[in-house]
Amino acid sequence: MIAPRRITWLLGLASVLGASCGPAARPQPQPRATTETTEVEIERVDPNSTEGQPRARQSPPAPGPAREVSFPPVERFELPNGLEVLNVRYTALPIAYALLVIKSGRANDPAERPGLAAFVSSMLKEGTRSRTSAQIAEQIEYLGGELSTWAETEASYAMVRSLSDQLPIAFELMADVVLRPAFPQTEIDKLRRRELDRLALQQNDPEFLATSHFYRAIYGAHPYAYIDATPEATRRFIRSGLFGYHRTHYVPNNATLIVVGALDLPAVRTLVERQFGGWTRGRAPEPTYPPIADVTSRRVIIVDRPTSVQTEIRIGRPGIRRADAQWIPLSVANQVLGGSAASRLFMDLRERRSLTYGAYSRSSAAVDRGVYRSGAAVRTEVTGQALEAFFENLARMSTETPPDDEVADARRYLSDSFPLRIDTPGRIATHLAELRVFGLPDDYWSTYRARIGAVTPQQAREAIEALVRPDHQIVVLCGRASAIENDARRWGPVTVLDMQGNVVRQLEAVSGAAPAASPEAAGSP
Repeated sequence: MIAPRRITWLLGLASVLGASCGPAARPQPQPRATTETTEVEIERVDPNSTEGQPRARQSPPAPGPAREVSFPPVERFELPNGLEVLNVRYTALPIAYALLVIKSGRANDPAERPGLAAFVSSMLKEGTRSRTSAQIAEQIEYLGGELSTWAETEASYAMVRSLSDQLPIAFELMADVVLRPAFPQTEIDKLRRRELDRLALQQNDPEFLATSHFYRAIYGAHPYAYIDATPEATRRFIRSGLFGYHRTHYVPNNATLIVVGALDLPAVRTLVERQFGGWTRGRAPEPTYPPIADVTSRRVIIVDRPTSVQTEIRIGRPGIRRADAQWIPLSVANQVLGGSAASRLFMDLRERRSLTYGAYSRSSAAVDRGVYRSGAAVRTEVTGQALEAFFENLARMSTETPPDDEVADARRYLSDSFPLRIDTPGRIATHLAELRVFGLPDDYWSTYRARIGAVTPQQAREAIEALVRPDHQIVVLCGRASAIENDARRWGPVTVLDMQGNVVRQLEAVSGAAPAASPEAAGSP
């Protein structure tokens, strides 16, 4: 303990030093001589006092009632040539968004030329009768906008986004791209080289390999079997074939135009009639969907990728149509099982067992039957543990009605996140496109939250139990076959493929091992 005299001396020294080292050389007041001592008082704290102590943790306040959010009203008209137009007046931002939906996509590709629809859509921006590819890019950039074209399974799309007062110019550019493509041979050759390079890289991507072989195993000769082009088909795309596809499928009575922005209906009508009124009707063929074979047993396909340190896992079977009445209760049930980071698969495989960064399940949206699948990427050495965890959760979901609290959480998640899905012009347009692509009723999104909120635990179980039967699943693993095939044999007969899809070997299932896991084994989520 420092003596009081010592403290007095130190304080005086500090005062002198402070005066001599200050920023100015002005005279400093001299301390008055004193013989008094300076004492340091130490505050004594009552150990029984709560003053200054951390407060006890309190529960957060309960959330208030959800704010009512409804899908914006939609106005509709149709041109004499059959082009349907949907308009949503959106004034929150000075942005306009136009989306043209051509109801032909990858499902319309000829069987021998998968990828044709996507190639045609990509070529639309590569030159028209009056503009080169560079001019198209320069003009949309000058407007500060965006022009995109792409194709998905059921439809092809052209989109333009710009400031509302620039929409007439951007709209004319989109119409030129869609209606009057030139398909210049030099640009076809460039795109072909880019696509072949992309596909070559993709053939070594474990995620793509797992998903593509999974879809082929599920669909066989169905148009959904191919999720992308093939190098062989891409080499066969010719200019006359692109013109033929465009002439057949890009017709107004096979299209819907969606406009979202600060434009009223008369202004939109004037704009559409000026740019698309001369578009000539046609007869676009609808895709043919052969029957999809049901999965009546469990079998395993391993795509051998010898350099892999992880295994991509896909487990699933044919699902339901997007327009099926069971889609809403299935959405709730899937949210319980694997729809988000709060669902059973994620919480079990990541949080409880530390096997992966994330595990999910989903139902693909399709005009015909989609697929219901679950999957994850795991370290090679825990592949067997991950498969066991997946099948434990599938077994539980197929035999137990989910508890009320889980279903309530799932309903709340889907309902409360819906406003975030329609908070921009582009998202509103995308939701309207779904109505036409999948044949949904016009009031589908207006009643969506109410129908989600009405799903009961029993309805959720009925919607999903036939899709998660553990003994009726296709299992595709992409990874190092030599390290995972013994674990895989516990779950069914195994076919090992090389990365080109050739059969390397076939292995019988291990007799009596890995039955459908008991629901009790899955434990609580």
